[in-house]
Amino acid sequence: MPILNRNDAREVERVIGRVFEAAESDRAGLLRRLFVEVMDFEPRSGTVSLAGAPASVSLPRSAERLAELDGVGVFYAALDTPNRVRRAEALAVANEIERALGEDMLIALANRGASALHFIHPDFGGATPILKRMVVERGAAMRTAVQQLSNIYWRIQDEGGDVLKAIKSAFDVEPVTQRFFSEYNGVFDFAMDAVGQAAGERGGVAEERRRAFVQTLFNRLTFVYFLSRKGWLSFGGDSDYLRALWRDYQNAGGGGEDKNFHYDRLRLLFFGGLNNYRSEDIGGPSAKRALIGDVPFLNGGLFEYSETDELYKNAVPDAVFERALTGLFERFNFTVTESTPLDVEVAVDPEMLGEMFERLVTGRHESGSYYTPRAVVSFMCREGLKGFLRKRVPDLDDEAIRRFVDERDALGIPRNMAFPLGRALDEVAVVDLACGSGAYLLGMMQELMELHGALYNARQDARSLYDLKLHIIRRNLYGADSDPFA
Repeated sequence: MPILNRNDAREVERVIGRVFEAAESDRAGLLRRLFVEVMDFEPRSGTVSLAGAPASVSLPRSAERLAELDGVGVFYAALDTPNRVRRAEALAVANEIERALGEDMLIALANRGASALHFIHPDFGGATPILKRMVVERGAAMRTAVQQLSNIYWRIQDEGGDVLKAIKSAFDVEPVTQRFFSEYNGVFDFAMDAVGQAAGERGGVAEERRRAFVQTLFNRLTFVYFLSRKGWLSFGGDSDYLRALWRDYQNAGGGGEDKNFHYDRLRLLFFGGLNNYRSEDIGGPSAKRALIGDVPFLNGGLFEYSETDELYKNAVPDAVFERALTGLFERFNFTVTESTPLDVEVAVDPEMLGEMFERLVTGRHESGSYYTPRAVVSFMCREGLKGFLRKRVPDLDDEAIRRFVDERDALGIPRNMAFPLGRALDEVAVVDLACGSGAYLLGMMQELMELHGALYNARQDARSLYDLKLHIIRRNLYGADSDPFA
């Protein structure tokens, strides 16, 4: 039956949960049920051949038709990729469907074993297709995705049956970002008041000092959330780390007169786990592991102990974390994949740390600190790279460079030009003297990674991508900022 409550996406979540547990032969049928019985699309059957896809991507023979409404089709394909569904694979599926049936579509793609489902809406309106995606993973929170999917049904009702407009709205990441910031600001203000009352502070210099402490605390919590999404943190085998840590603290008598989550657990996590003088991972039987679980040593400035940490060590009430967990972090999907202008995931991604810094940093109007949108960063990085490559590889014509940088098309690169082009990419030095949260440096890292991949046409696994990213960070990217908080 169609969704009855705007704010209740449980039926969408329930069907998706069944998809994860089902055999491969049953997954398409369950997804058809999601769109037909829950979201009120018309059922469709049959397949679309994917045989015309480029040999560089590995696809099944066909995609299955699931449903359709007013010319917008829904399709499903099970891919043989072990991890994240790459843009190249998703775009190849979309291109084959577009050639066969037109460009208005919504695609569901599963990786090997269906540990994740990618709902993808391709936009063919520009020179280069843009992929908008929602990702739901087995065993992970999916609130953002299921709510946005259920909103497709309601927007169709509200907007006179305009299916395509409803889908485009559901796959717009900006409302999710704005909603996150709205909730974040509310929890942040609550924390400021709670810490101020506990510390007996009001206004003036003390308020600015307290703001810096609370902002650092929230940056740390957000970063820990991303670490847990990577699977790098766990407590008692549970990778929903902060929730598991909070639950264990409460079960151990947390909230009592002599108990405090920040003092008893988080300080140990930050300064005895993620950053510790022994430079060691926390694991194996130990008193420390019993309190904070399995934690890798990371070091890094974010977890350096400071004077404000000492000043407010007993001044963060448990109510702050109760509200932060239930009112903020557990209400949104987090992803560890950095979106690009051509592949955007509807979720809170690592760039949010930069946006939080740029939007909330005190005195930003006086210092000129403003957040630069991802699309602007990408455009400026690509223009800079084109100018650099024209000088470093003068024998390569401008159109070949443009297609290589803007479209990741290396087919126009003569064989004898590939080596000097690769050497130029390897030797470029990118310097940002007012880097802030590093938006331009991160944008340039993403551009360089994709250009290396396009030039060498390599199907890279997770390790090789890690090695490439580390090489670029070490060799090509340099930044500085006058604000130590950056």
